[in-house]
Amino acid sequence: MKRIIYLAIHRRGLMFVLFLFLAIVGYYSWTRLAIDAYPDIADTTVQVVTQVPGLAAEEIEQQISIPIERAMNGLPGLNVMRSKNTFGLSTVVLVFDDGIEDYWARQRVQERLVDVELPYNAVPGLNPLTSPTGEIFRYVVESDRLDLRELTDLHKWVIIPRLKQVTGVADVSNYGGITTQYQIEVNPYKMEQYDITLGDITEKIEKNNVNAGGSMLSRGDLSYVIRGIGLVKDLEDLGHIVIKTVNGVPVYLNDIGKLKYGNLERKGVLGFTDDTRDYSDGVEGIVQMLRGENPSRVLDDVHKAVDELNNETLPEGTRIHPFMDRTDLVNTTLHTVSHTLFEGMVLVVLVLILFLGSWRGALLVALTIPLSLLIAFILMHVTNIPANLLSLGAIDFGILVDGAIVMMETVLKKRERHPDEVLTEDSILRRTTEVARPIFFSTLIIITAYLPLFAFEHIEKKLFTPMAYTVGYALLGALCVALFLIPGLAFYAYRKPGKVYHNRWLEKLSTAYHSQIVRLMEKPRRVIVPLLAILLGAGILSYTVGKDFLPPLDEGAIWIQVQLPPGISIEKSKEMGAELRKTLKEFKEVSYVMTQVGRDDEGAEAFSLSHVECGVGLKPYSTWKFGKTKADLIEEMAAKLETMPGYSVGFSQPIIDMVMDQIAGAHSDLALKIYSDDITESRHIADQVANVLKEIPGAADVAVDQEPPLPQLQIIADRARIAQYGLNVSDVADLIELAIGGASISQIFVGSKSYDVICRFDDASRNSPERIGNLLLTTGSGTKIPLSQVAEIKMTTGASTITREMNKRHLTVRVNLRGVDLTAFLNKANALIDKEVKYDHDSVHLKWAGQFENQHRAYARLAFVVPLALCIMLLLLIVVCGKFRQAAVLMSVVPLALFGGMLALNVRGMTLNVSSAVGFIALFGVAIQNGVIMISHINNLRRQQGKELFDAVVSGARHRFRPVLMTATVAVLGLLPASLSTGIGSDVQRPLATVIVYGLLFATVVTLFILPALYYMVESYHLKRKRPEPDQA
Repeated sequence: MKRIIYLAIHRRGLMFVLFLFLAIVGYYSWTRLAIDAYPDIADTTVQVVTQVPGLAAEEIEQQISIPIERAMNGLPGLNVMRSKNTFGLSTVVLVFDDGIEDYWARQRVQERLVDVELPYNAVPGLNPLTSPTGEIFRYVVESDRLDLRELTDLHKWVIIPRLKQVTGVADVSNYGGITTQYQIEVNPYKMEQYDITLGDITEKIEKNNVNAGGSMLSRGDLSYVIRGIGLVKDLEDLGHIVIKTVNGVPVYLNDIGKLKYGNLERKGVLGFTDDTRDYSDGVEGIVQMLRGENPSRVLDDVHKAVDELNNETLPEGTRIHPFMDRTDLVNTTLHTVSHTLFEGMVLVVLVLILFLGSWRGALLVALTIPLSLLIAFILMHVTNIPANLLSLGAIDFGILVDGAIVMMETVLKKRERHPDEVLTEDSILRRTTEVARPIFFSTLIIITAYLPLFAFEHIEKKLFTPMAYTVGYALLGALCVALFLIPGLAFYAYRKPGKVYHNRWLEKLSTAYHSQIVRLMEKPRRVIVPLLAILLGAGILSYTVGKDFLPPLDEGAIWIQVQLPPGISIEKSKEMGAELRKTLKEFKEVSYVMTQVGRDDEGAEAFSLSHVECGVGLKPYSTWKFGKTKADLIEEMAAKLETMPGYSVGFSQPIIDMVMDQIAGAHSDLALKIYSDDITESRHIADQVANVLKEIPGAADVAVDQEPPLPQLQIIADRARIAQYGLNVSDVADLIELAIGGASISQIFVGSKSYDVICRFDDASRNSPERIGNLLLTTGSGTKIPLSQVAEIKMTTGASTITREMNKRHLTVRVNLRGVDLTAFLNKANALIDKEVKYDHDSVHLKWAGQFENQHRAYARLAFVVPLALCIMLLLLIVVCGKFRQAAVLMSVVPLALFGGMLALNVRGMTLNVSSAVGFIALFGVAIQNGVIMISHINNLRRQQGKELFDAVVSGARHRFRPVLMTATVAVLGLLPASLSTGIGSDVQRPLATVIVYGLLFATVVTLFILPALYYMVESYHLKRKRPEPDQA
């Protein structure tokens, strides 16, 4: 230690240059850091999507999802497997264990998919490699001149390919609009007249839509490439294809049906309303970022691409209007964090000037703040830790300057004692070496306090581990500054005699404190009763405080899941979407409302047309009516939507909604899963459970997550009759698929675009069950038989969505919590469900998921790791003090600081969650640090100056009164703005800062009064037991 301080004082110039160099490298590192609002909190996930148009949910489950699930069973590192089966779409979501690499997981899934053989030529594909936090940009395409079909074409063939060129974009998906198709609507009566089957049409179109390559032709010195051109270019070409010749007269495709530009069956409709626009049927693009990319850099390039499209590429009157841009959230959160950090910094400097009485000293100490941050940025850049709200928001400048304050104060005390002398390097060397060791160990203790954060898993690991790294790095930076730079600077500032400022009120305080300590030391046992009362209080408060997983993270937007009545038509759901937008836009705080009916073209979400996702943008909070919060707005919206029939809603936020869907398989804070193979039975239980949960105070948006059964028209083949006519079941299936559904039979290429050609019977022949029954099948002998002869056609209902988890069917009851903590709610819910819901416990299983799983896991880890960290702290304290008994006295600060923090949480109505638990971890470290500075000084007085125990405690406490008061005040004020801040980005900071601020206020009183008394009692008891001897540190 002496060597380090010697270097710092004697080689001052070298140190200045070294730190200047570090500052420059630090600034460069800051410009290269990945900056985001919230860290990517999702697990490694692979989604297998298989689209089979026309298949109902039951067939999708049985023939597509189950074979894929079986192939995936036993995948290494697989944590949970879920699947959703809905009309025409199967999605199998595989969530892997923490720490498994994305590309490795995708490779393993691909290997297994190779062996899966699916019917209907279905090809399973993997979703783009993105994450729930990856939706970084949404926009609508608007035009004064183009219609919806042209707009969709432009979006798919011009805009999306340009945006996909941006490095770091995983995918751009299209929502809404019309996908063009060439449609052949044949008339079954004309087919019968000409004796043509569907097979004939398909075959002829395929044979008449080809280009041929005929090698090369040499003529003289030239050689020509031979191309046979026969591709169909448009509807006219298509109509001139000859299907059959009857008595030498050709029958064209035009003769047996109508050819037209149609559109693919619509899967979704987009609506968008803001102050100037109102589109009830628009085109939206969603840009998804490749996982692990730097959002700020990707967004920069996306903005450039959008500007280029708007200004150069798109036709006049057509433009891209972005409405959700992650840059806004990043800027707002950075503003919140930098604002609270700046306020904290100013308060710290003011306190330093007040205490030290010299602006030179204050500024020298304040220099620690930017330098330690810049050193932290270098280490963050090297170890790839992103800068976000959580990693930066937890830095308390007050804690950073603690070491520098103690170092500075030591030099200042020396100057105050000898105001007229010129200080020599050696005289300062001795004083600063004394405090260097406690500074070193107390910083180590604070870093140790953050160790539990490295033991987290899953979502809480991704949220809080970067924070532990950042704080650890900043503390290391601060330690380097305090040991290497401050002694030299302090010597430089104070070596010449000068006027010494005497802080009158601080001296009065100090005298008052001295007289109190002397009185307390005469009867030290007086502290025992208050001590026991505080310990008891800490226990009671810890028990009564509400317990949650995470504080709500505010994203500055609202996301609403809306369920409309099942089986409604696309027109009706469009109408209801428009009604929803109009209602929500009436709220003054809303900037835009976007509704997504159904699902996007890629089928990433298995929703039907009776499901609406609604994004609500909010105006800046500064423009809101004073005192109104987002929670109040959600209450008002929920009350308003309650009065509208046909809408069942669940409130969330865009990012967290997707994360919860991934973690729990439900779009809510909490979900109760009901496992049973009998869909009807589990739906009945789910409805009962939902009714029970609605009665519990604090439960909101309670609903069954899966959509209710849909109306179905079933065509049930009669095998005996089919065999009797010499037909096969596949003939019936072909008729259903091709003639009624319309299957793609060929493709037409136009420039760089390609369109599907589909063939089906015209509307008139398939618009009622009776007409479908009259459609004709052709037997081998050419006889025509109506479909109703070989199949039963009936109207019924069937599942619209079937969800599975780990090879079992289940239903999910979702619930959001408002104004109630998780633990209390679960206890009530479980008791009520046991009492009121009757079901067969052998065949039906109920299980909670969502935040509950996370909370359970996080607390289990903390229960193991926090005691471990406290043990490491105790070991470090034994190294510092040299005696177990003194280390134990110092550790007694921990339960006392706990009381202060718990009291603050109870008074401010906050809950104990992972964020406030992290606050406690830091609080313990800082509280012990102040004790270390005091006790090590008392030990020094006893050892080096041979003072008696009583005198050493009294004068040691008095000497250390100023630094302890300063470090505590500075640490409290450094985080005070964060504990009071509101706005986007303050939610995670607030509980953490509250615990540290109020816990430290309490811990400081303990350090100043109770700690010396405890030390005195323990040491005097020890001295009585053996003959007196000075301590050895």
